[in-house]
Amino acid sequence: YPLYVLFGKIFTLIIPFGNIAYRINLMSAFFGVLGCGIIYLIIKGIGDRGQRTEDRNLRSVHYALCPALVLAFSKTFWSVSLVAEMYTINTFFIILIIYLVLLATRYSLLAAFLFGLAMGNRIDIVLIAPGVLYFLVVASSNLRDKRNLKVATTILLFFILGFSVYLFLPIRSKTQPHLNWNKPDNIQTLVDTITRKTHGKTLDLISSRYTIGDVFSSEMKVYLKRTYKLFTVAGIPFMLLGFLYLYRKNRHFLVSTFLIYFISGPVFIAIAKMPPNPHALAIMEPHYLISDLILVLWFGCGIYYISEKLKKLKVLLLIIPAGLFILNLHSQNMRFNFTAYDFARNVFRSIPKNSIIISREDIQVFSQWYLQFAEKKRSDITVIAKGLSGSLWYQEGLKKYKNTDVVSLNNPETFSQFYAINKNRNIYFTGDVEDYEMLGGKYFSYPCWLVFNVQEQKTLHYKPVDFENIYIIRKPLKPELYPDFFSQKIVSQYADSLFRCGMFFMREGNIENAIVNFEKSISMKTDTPAAYFNLGWIYFQKNEFEKTERYYRLAIKFYEKLHGEAIEYKSFPEVVSSIISDWAVVHNNLGTIYEKQNKLTEAISEYEKAVKIKPDYADAHFNMAVAYWRQKNWQKVIENLEKVLRINPNHTDAQKYLFFARKNAGL
Repeated sequence: YPLYVLFGKIFTLIIPFGNIAYRINLMSAFFGVLGCGIIYLIIKGIGDRGQRTEDRNLRSVHYALCPALVLAFSKTFWSVSLVAEMYTINTFFIILIIYLVLLATRYSLLAAFLFGLAMGNRIDIVLIAPGVLYFLVVASSNLRDKRNLKVATTILLFFILGFSVYLFLPIRSKTQPHLNWNKPDNIQTLVDTITRKTHGKTLDLISSRYTIGDVFSSEMKVYLKRTYKLFTVAGIPFMLLGFLYLYRKNRHFLVSTFLIYFISGPVFIAIAKMPPNPHALAIMEPHYLISDLILVLWFGCGIYYISEKLKKLKVLLLIIPAGLFILNLHSQNMRFNFTAYDFARNVFRSIPKNSIIISREDIQVFSQWYLQFAEKKRSDITVIAKGLSGSLWYQEGLKKYKNTDVVSLNNPETFSQFYAINKNRNIYFTGDVEDYEMLGGKYFSYPCWLVFNVQEQKTLHYKPVDFENIYIIRKPLKPELYPDFFSQKIVSQYADSLFRCGMFFMREGNIENAIVNFEKSISMKTDTPAAYFNLGWIYFQKNEFEKTERYYRLAIKFYEKLHGEAIEYKSFPEVVSSIISDWAVVHNNLGTIYEKQNKLTEAISEYEKAVKIKPDYADAHFNMAVAYWRQKNWQKVIENLEKVLRINPNHTDAQKYLFFARKNAGL
């Protein structure tokens, strides 16, 4: 994103207050305001066309101001105007190009230049190209005949001139910056970078396992539902009125905007192939902004149309944006949201000098990079992005700037190389890293709440550190208290890491610390079924059946919820299968608790639930056979033992007891 980088540098220099992050956030707000201003000009321009000069009075202010404010206070646009992202710059250029081409075609050369330049901010601006080209070719007389081929050539040259902003990448790459992403210092790597080859050429790698047919209908349902919520029930009729108004008054404008809406909405959704889970929806949400802009334009045209009919009620038009402002103010007020910032500081407080910290997910990695690169904190630490560890450009940067040798950290063999060449340093990883995939069971990891220390040798008598006394925690660490997905994800990291701490202590036989960490985890994140299951297992071992049953019941409740979400989110089959297995195990274990208490009816009920969830669950069928044996219900015993043997023909106990069951049944 070369244009974003250049703009960002300018804003960090010209704004004399606030830290780097604050200045970049202000840049997003600045371009957001400009975008809303151009929406105002477009709607005012549509309304003023055909009007006498003396009729262009304050009435136009109300109908043009209303859609501008609707965009400003809509949830998605408001949210991206507060954070360091490229989206408001993108929407600014899109709406400016629409203004220059569709309402003032004499600026087509400027629009072409801006289009090429804007692609240096986000490539997905190309989605508006068909609509813009349609208007230029069909509605504009400039490009209709052969003698104006020169005009088309000139437009192309201006586009290329703007697109040349990408030359910044090889020029800057030659200076070897610390994060020399993909090292685009030659034609091949430059093209690979522009076409997102390093990102799998997709919006997100998760989409590579889905087809359009798998997720399109569910994603469209989500999209239409959010559109309804975004503009409220009061706004939808105005959009329809605007559509009809343009059909009557300016069909070329309508067709152009409809092409932009259709391609940036339904067509983009089909191409993206993203499942309807919270992670994917959070990624998709800002990408709907292009189609949102078109809906706002139609909404504005509808406002203009109705304002002609109801001239005395023009002030009432501001009720809709005022309602949106009130509705979204609480969730969009990020003034005191330091979640990611504090997370990175807490990670750094968890590790000693000269350590290496490995993280995997974007928020965890980038928040730590921000502290190091922008705020110059803890320069003694090397922050490693696990997903980039196999990239040569990344390895070169770490070697040059951090004197750290790194190889791919995606398998145990290469991690062993990494550990050997960095043996003189403490190595840690954050809780988002899949430790077994990386360590392969060869190394030992010791919990320090948010981070885990890797050791080659087992440490005897490990004592946990109480990091609550040194962590920065400004508000309760409960995901539901945070309105945005990414803050929820960071807060969940605290709970997830505590769960992993609990697992460590349970494996070590340190039951009291295991209980403490599991209970702390569920006090933050109440819907983690595995935490309840492990607490139930611990109390089962202690023969405290009342607590066991309580925790197992909670585990069942949240496994059922998790399974429902996995189906709704169209999760991968292996994910659904894993949830089903764990869910069935809890029912099976609960059945054994009842059986130990001679509650055979309740035990059989739980075993039946287990096999209903997972029909090929041999152990549950066998346990059910044992319970029926105690009731001397030989038919049911035989039926279940036969099922066990169909699932596992080598089950020796089932073979043995089936013989005696048939004998007892007189068979």
